[in-house]
Amino acid sequence: MLSVGEYQRRKNESGAKANETLESMLEDLKINTNLNISIEKNYVKGYLGMDRQFKMDYCIVFHDFDDKQWLLKSTNSIRDRIYGTEFFAQNIRIIDSHTKQVESIFVVVPDSMPEKEYANAKRYSTKIHSNKYKSFLTDIVTIGELRDLIINKCMTNTPQGIRANIIGKDAESRVAQLLVDENNWHLWNDYESCRHNLKSDTYLLFKKIMTTIGATPCLNDKPSPNSIVKIEATTNIPKLKGGGYPKTDVSFSITFENSNIQTHNITIKKTARKRVSIHEGDVADLIKALSLDPDNQLAHALSAFQKYGSKSKLEESTESYLIAVLDKELPQYNVELVKFALFGVNSPRITDKLQIADCILLLSNSTDSSFWLRDEYMNYYLESFESKGQFGTPFQWTYPSKKRGTRFQLKGFTTN
Repeated sequence: MLSVGEYQRRKNESGAKANETLESMLEDLKINTNLNISIEKNYVKGYLGMDRQFKMDYCIVFHDFDDKQWLLKSTNSIRDRIYGTEFFAQNIRIIDSHTKQVESIFVVVPDSMPEKEYANAKRYSTKIHSNKYKSFLTDIVTIGELRDLIINKCMTNTPQGIRANIIGKDAESRVAQLLVDENNWHLWNDYESCRHNLKSDTYLLFKKIMTTIGATPCLNDKPSPNSIVKIEATTNIPKLKGGGYPKTDVSFSITFENSNIQTHNITIKKTARKRVSIHEGDVADLIKALSLDPDNQLAHALSAFQKYGSKSKLEESTESYLIAVLDKELPQYNVELVKFALFGVNSPRITDKLQIADCILLLSNSTDSSFWLRDEYMNYYLESFESKGQFGTPFQWTYPSKKRGTRFQLKGFTTN
């Protein structure tokens, strides 16, 4: 059993590490995303003519939004001390009531906190949002959740195409970083020994990825039977033949202590929409991927669809009879369609095995993510959406903007 002094020392060290992890995330965000924000440490306010006694750890100023402020209080656990934070938040809001610069006040916890403490944080978050509890806080969030909230705030007035590109590239970079973050490895290998002096803003997602590929984490005070020695990750995936981006966004190779090595290629989808574009290209590539003879009736029907660009335009054409061909023939290729559209399997433009994804990461919002191996997700996707698309497939068929007649586009469904 730990002495009182040792317990307090560990608690203080753990809290300091949590604060350092939050600061590191904020600095990384500001530097690597070029968001128009500034960050102030040790925010403090007081009533007119009195001591400045109400403190928060950080203040984020959003310069594109009339310098609105988000205040952050870092903590490693949610216990009675939360009421002290509520007291500070209440008085800060009173002091700010004239200028109304303070938009949100968050309590921020590490993603790597113990499950019991994480459950406490979520319970208090639920209280904040209930109609029966008066709180002066906006929410309790993890560091990873806060990062997404900041980006989404900054991107509010950004055109959708540019917004999606920025958020997508940030997600790719973050996934590669979390895989090579040695703090995550050590927490995975022996959580109980490391959790006091190592913190992470991505450990929950790291753990989800590792368990999905079949590895087993440490359990209580027992180290992981699949201890990690090294992980290498990259977002530098070769472009497809003729240009264009492959389905793989991040490729990683993991070496376990038993010398077992696994390599996986991740495709990442980050959206809060119910439908999302998952593939666009020349229909000739799809015809080759499905191993169709160019003179095959289905190949002819697919080419006609690209020419007209939509089901309604094809119906109005002299080739409207081809809709019956699509309805009858395409459902037989649903498995191949999902593998091709989502993972790049059998694409004739593939030049490197890194370009074919074998797993998928779905990031729907700041608090929800899921990670699947290819076959598991394919089965789930077909079961969930096979009847919701067009032509008996789990996709909506259309064309990319301004490319009618030369390209086709598939839109997939999400569980948002």
